[in-house]
Formats: sequence, structure tokens, C-alpha cells
Amino acid sequence: MQTITAAWLMKDWSNGDPIMVSLVQTAYFLPTVMLIVAAGTLADTYDRRRMLILANTWMMIAAALLALLIFLGNTDPVMLLTLSALLAVGFALNQPTQSAVVPELVGIKNVPLAVSLYSVANNGARVLGPGIAGVLLPIIGGAAVIGINAGTYIILLGVLLWWRREPKAADTSNEGFIKAIGTGVAFARQSTQFRTILIRGGLFFAVTSIILAMMPMLVPNSADYGLVFGCFGMGAIVGALNYPRLSARYSRNAIVFGAILIHATMLMLLSVTTISVLMGLILLTAGTAWFFVMSALQISAQLTLPNAIRGRGIAILNMTLMLGYALGSPFWGTIAAFTTPRTSMLIAGCLSLFFLALTCQLPFPQDSDHPSEA
Repeated sequence: MQTITAAWLMKDWSNGDPIMVSLVQTAYFLPTVMLIVAAGTLADTYDRRRMLILANTWMMIAAALLALLIFLGNTDPVMLLTLSALLAVGFALNQPTQSAVVPELVGIKNVPLAVSLYSVANNGARVLGPGIAGVLLPIIGGAAVIGINAGTYIILLGVLLWWRREPKAADTSNEGFIKAIGTGVAFARQSTQFRTILIRGGLFFAVTSIILAMMPMLVPNSADYGLVFGCFGMGAIVGALNYPRLSARYSRNAIVFGAILIHATMLMLLSVTTISVLMGLILLTAGTAWFFVMSALQISAQLTLPNAIRGRGIAILNMTLMLGYALGSPFWGTIAAFTTPRTSMLIAGCLSLFFLALTCQLPFPQDSDHPSEA
């Protein structure tokens, strides 16, 4: 709800400037890029419950302040970008910590099922959030929608305050904070397999960032935009429900190859489609392909990373993916400003195919399900 509303408000406040609209995504992702590795190290060295309380309190305050300023009549695009970036600071603190507590909540044997369940819930939010925002925006306005988001953090904080977690000894407490970061970065630099995951993931996310950056420019009204973009989240749910069956039949490399090929084709189709229903179907397919690539990246990282630095390694991967969003969004906004938003979609599809041809010989790590995978 927050991101959809912010993008739509920026479209109104900037008179449809594609560069300004694309910068909303940069505001949400660039602080995460800058902070997530440090946050992942903090998740390994400090009490995770307190970290989660701090992060969610921060996000609640940032969202509430943005809602208040909009309610008071402030329509400054710089203010919108600044407070969106402040909210992203809390997200950066929350994300690696939230991932790190999963094994202690469900037990290590149940982690795969827990991750699948979380994925369905998370992408369900991608469906409901844009749809709700699209319906509410023209009725109650952007300030109220963002205010609702701020209120939801009260529920999260209540759960965290109720949770009586026993603090655990920090895995890296003897290493020191700065040295612990260096250990994670050194592994990423030295591991050929992990570098492959980072390169392929970074390039894919730099291209797929155009969906977040340019869809507000392609859909004529807020109600349609929320529903159309919600189809992307629905596609991710479809991907989550079908990935286990697909992975039982095909190698991870084959799945990623096919998924990127389909994703690139969908971007090209968006460049020539003007009917909202068709755009929704295209995004449904693109969301499914996106989930297949995202799952392959996460699973490959889990196979590659030693347990001692798993939190930092996942943080480095997420930093790389979000860097693709943060830098890709203004890039596509600039391309759209010099051409058109639809032309930028066509260029993105072609660039995706180029990156696929360039990197398809860089294999993902094998696992026990596909012993013949190179």
C-alpha cells in the first residue's frame, strides 16, 4: 500500500515526470543497499528481538510523519522521497533480522516449509496491498492510505513485545563488528559460485526494476493501477505453488533460463499493450517468472554460504538485488524521458535477452536433487 501510494502521489505531484516517478523506487531501495550488510551483521551480533522492535518502530514513525505532512497539504516531491528513504532505513534493519529468526521459531527441519509459507504470505500482500491502495486512494486520499500503513505496525510491535525470546550468544561477538563485515565481504569476493549468484541476480533485478518504475506511467488511473500491479504479486504466488513441482523435473539452470526468457517476452508485450486487463495478465506471467528466478537465487545462496556467515551472505545478496532496483529505476526513468515509457519496456526486454545470453554459461551450484547439474 505504501509503495503504490507513494508512486501514484509522485506521478500527480511531478506532473507525470517519469524520472521523478522512478526515483520513488530508488528512495525505497538505495538506503537498504547501503545499510543491509551492516544490518545483517547486527542480526548476528545483537539481540534480534530488540532489533525487530527498533526497526518496526522506526518504520511506523516514518510512515506516520509522511501521512501527517500530506494531510497538512505538503505536496513536495523531495519530502516524499526523503521520508520514503527514512522508512527504507527501518526496512534495512528489519529484513536480515527477520530472516535470521526463522530457524529458531520453527526448527531447522521446518525451514523450507516455513520459507515457502512466508513466500505465499509475502506475495499475497503484493496482491492485496496494491488492490486495496488502488480502491482507497480515490476515496480517502493518499494521506489516509499511508496512515493505515503506519497503524499496522502497532500489531507487529504488539507481537514482538509479547514474544519472550531468550537472547542467544552472538556467533560473531569475538570477531568484532567491522571484522565480521569484512569476513562476509571477503567470502563474496573469493567464492566463484557466490559471485555467479550475485552477477546473475544483479543483472536480472536491474532489468525487472522497470516494472516498479514505469507501470504508473502505463496505467491511466489509480484503481486500475492497483489491480494491475496486484497481478504481479498473484503471479509470484502461482510461482510459489508450482516451483517445487517444476524443480523436481528440471535443473535450476534450466528453470532460470526459461523464466528469464518468459520475463523478457512479457516486458516486450507491455510495450505494445494498452488494455488494463491484458496488462494484468502479462504481469501475472511476469510475476511467476520473477518468482522462479528469485527462488533459484535464494536456494543457490543457501547451498553456497557457510552457516557461520549465512546472515551476512544473504544480506550481501539482498543488497545486490536491491542495488539493481535502486540504480535500475532511475536508469529506466531516464530512458523513458528521452523516448517513451513503452519504448523503455521494449528496450528492457531486449537487454534482458542480451544479459541472458551473456551469463547463461555461468551455472548455479548443484544440489542433491540434480546431481548432474553443472
